[in-house]
Amino acid sequence: MQSEPSFAVRTHIPKGGSVYNSGDHDLRIYLVEVGQIKTTASSTDGKQCLLSIHTRGDTFGELSLLGMPREETATAMRDSVVRRINSAKLLETICHDEELSWHFNRFLMARLRDQQQTIMQLVTMDSEHRLAATLLRLGRKLGRELAGGRQIEARITQEDLASMVGTTRSRVGLFLKHFRRASLVDQQPGGYLVINEPALVAYLEQGPWQLRLWPTDNSRTVRPPSRTAGHDQRVDRRGGDHLAQPARVW
Repeated sequence: MQSEPSFAVRTHIPKGGSVYNSGDHDLRIYLVEVGQIKTTASSTDGKQCLLSIHTRGDTFGELSLLGMPREETATAMRDSVVRRINSAKLLETICHDEELSWHFNRFLMARLRDQQQTIMQLVTMDSEHRLAATLLRLGRKLGRELAGGRQIEARITQEDLASMVGTTRSRVGLFLKHFRRASLVDQQPGGYLVINEPALVAYLEQGPWQLRLWPTDNSRTVRPPSRTAGHDQRVDRRGGDHLAQPARVW
């Protein structure tokens, strides 16, 4: 980059500005120097899906190597600076630089691994556990360590979370209420979420048979259900505990 400035042109993107839009014939790859960039896609009926959030040091837009129009839109979540890398020049450089080729291949494999994990979660987890896994991933990627946990350094709406998890905004709101009662997450002024990473990890490790008991205070604990419990047990709506039920997709 330093020897050939035209290889990676530095560009400022204001908050809310687009790096590229769906349908663009944009033959470049991007590197985030400062800020946050989100990629979103829309279905034919107009539903929005938040695909990813990229921060300093992240590369995105690699599908330009296919030479096809963009299927997603990249937007700055805050004032950002990106490097625009010409795909043709990058491929030419990779062909003559074994070290760069090795690093780029590792980047592509890591992106493929992330996609496989997302597919696995969609198939094997109910939406409540998918939300927990999504919050954990966002906290680790975008989090800043505080006394009470890791604060996700991005304003992510319930609609955004719903599109990432594959459920409705109302379900996300209900799950977040449950998570707050169980001290898995907290909400700070300004809408920032703080996650309790050890608690979220423990919750996910318990799996779909975890007893769905959401205490209103810290005096009650979550007890694991009996594996011999019948599948037809129901919740006592008069204030009793949530009883074990088989995993379901909400």
